[in-house]
Parts: sequence; structure tokens; C-alpha cells
Amino acid sequence: MTLKHLIFLFLFYLGGGVFLSFGALKQKQIGPNYFRIHGLGLSLILFIAYWLVGHSFLDNATTLWFSIFLTCAFGFSLFTGVSTRLSVLSFFLGAICFFGCMTIHLSEIGIGRETSFLLLNSCLSTLLLGFTMAAMMLGHWYLVQPKLSIDELRRTTLIMIVLLIGRFIFATYQSTMLFSAMNEVALLKYLVGVPGVFVLMRYVWGILGSLILSFLVWKTVQIRSTQSATGILYVVVVSTLVGEILSLYLAFYFGITL
Repeated sequence: MTLKHLIFLFLFYLGGGVFLSFGALKQKQIGPNYFRIHGLGLSLILFIAYWLVGHSFLDNATTLWFSIFLTCAFGFSLFTGVSTRLSVLSFFLGAICFFGCMTIHLSEIGIGRETSFLLLNSCLSTLLLGFTMAAMMLGHWYLVQPKLSIDELRRTTLIMIVLLIGRFIFATYQSTMLFSAMNEVALLKYLVGVPGVFVLMRYVWGILGSLILSFLVWKTVQIRSTQSATGILYVVVVSTLVGEILSLYLAFYFGITL
């Protein structure tokens, strides 16, 4: 897998995750402009990513699923606040096409028997990237709508924490399986070399760091301090982005789903 392919997959997972996060938010509470701005934004980013690099890596079947997903994401952005029925239809069809595109593509570039773990890893990565980014964007939206109910940020933060816990459990299991056959000397040598150092960074910074910070976000949300929560969410987003980039790198270059 080339670096360009990896970058495209990362942007695809990030954009898809943000799109999926729309389903956890109440349109009437937040208002249609939130979905229009961010929906059109992710659609544009994914279109440019496909036009620049993605078309080189996707076959006809995957391209079809990707195109329908992109059309649904664009349609959802336009229909929100105009037609509830069309916006709901666009969302669910877009979600199905996103996972369809992901599954077909991974089946083509999978690592033999590890394809199931690769798919689970990609799903977790997508959801975590999406809801972490959504929490940060929603924190900023309180500057636009100061009277917006704190319940929206509370719900998004809670989902983010649940996903981080799920990521922690999955990574801990995978790490245990990876290190179980190594003695102390072999483990030390592994962790100071490649890919061991990336495994360590991914686990400590990308998962544990994000998980600890997410509880600080939860505390600030509980006291309705949206600005403080947004400030901490910046760090959570950075650590999550770094962690998930390392996760993709380890999965597709070394066959380590973590």
C-alpha cells in the first residue's frame, strides 16, 4: 500500500465518521446550518481526495458504492431542514453505502485471515474519528447558538468515551496476542524498534491519552463549561488523529490491527 492510498483511506474514514455522527444529533435542536456546513465540507474534502488520489485505488464496484455515499452525504446536507423524509433517507442510504464501500475495499486489500479484525479495526477507527471530531465541532457550535441544549454535547461526548473504551479493549486484546509469545528481552527489543515503537505510541498516546482526556471533557460538560470542554477536545482530536493514523499504518504495512 502506498502513502497516498493510506492518506485517502484516512480521509475516507474521517469523513464517513463525521457523517455517521449526524445520526446522533437532534436536527431541531442544533438547526440545519450545522449539518449543511459540515456535510458540504466533508463532501467536498472526500470529492477532492477521490479526484486527486482515490480513483487510482478503487475498482469499479468500490467506486460505485463510494459515489452513492458521496451523493447521499451531499443530498443530506441540502435536504436537512427542507424535507425530513429525504434527509433521513439520504442518511441511512449513505451509511449503508459507506460500510458497503469499506467492506468491499478491505476484502480486496485484506491480510488473509485477518480481514475480519481489519474490518472491525476500520469500523472502530471510523466511528472514533467521527465522534471525536463531532464533539469538537459541536463545542464550537455553542458560540453560534449559545442557547443550545448541553444535552447534545453530553450525548456526543458519552458516545466518544464509549468508543474509546471499546478501542482500549480491542487494542489491549490485540496487544496481548501480539506480545504473548515474547519473553522480556524480546519484548524490550521489539518496543525500541520498528514497528514496536509505533505500537507503543499508538497504544499510549492514541488510546490511553485520549481516554484520560475524554473524562476531563465529560467533567467540564457536566458543569456546562463548553469553552473549557472544547479546549480539551482540541487535544483529544490531535491525539486521536495521530493514534488512528498510526493504527492504519500498522494495519496495512505490518498486518497489526491495533
